[in-house]
Amino acid sequence: MAWTTPKTDWEVGELMRSGAMNAVGENLVELGRVRNAVAAHTTTADIAIANSRTFVDIHSNLNLTITTAGGDVMVHFHGVVVNKQFRIDVEVDGTRLGQDEYGLRRGDVNHELVSFTHLVQNLSAGSHTFKLQGRNHATTLRSHAQFWVREI
Repeated sequence: MAWTTPKTDWEVGELMRSGAMNAVGENLVELGRVRNAVAAHTTTADIAIANSRTFVDIHSNLNLTITTAGGDVMVHFHGVVVNKQFRIDVEVDGTRLGQDEYGLRRGDVNHELVSFTHLVQNLSAGSHTFKLQGRNHATTLRSHAQFWVREI
């Protein structure tokens, strides 16, 4: 089902017909579908992040795709990163969210819990791919890291 623009030009005393009532029910179903536009992945093993001076995809399992109705999307990551001088970012449909060489999160500690939540605003309706990316010097992402995206 798809969203139907609701009737707004009601007349005083006008009865609600079955078609208008069905449209209300279908719109409620569509609103429920939108709330379910979510994708997530939890790693089950350590992942060696490629040694790179530019941002590269960390792992294909951390490339998530959702189909949105248009609006805002919440992006979240948390996990333990091992090694110094790592950078983590998210790419949405080919464009990185971080605006500089540091990405959304950076660290300079040997063993660090990394966590961030980022709001992507005014995303158009349709299919969107979110890729967790890293830039580092021989870094490892420990198992049980989690990356998720959800339309809100």
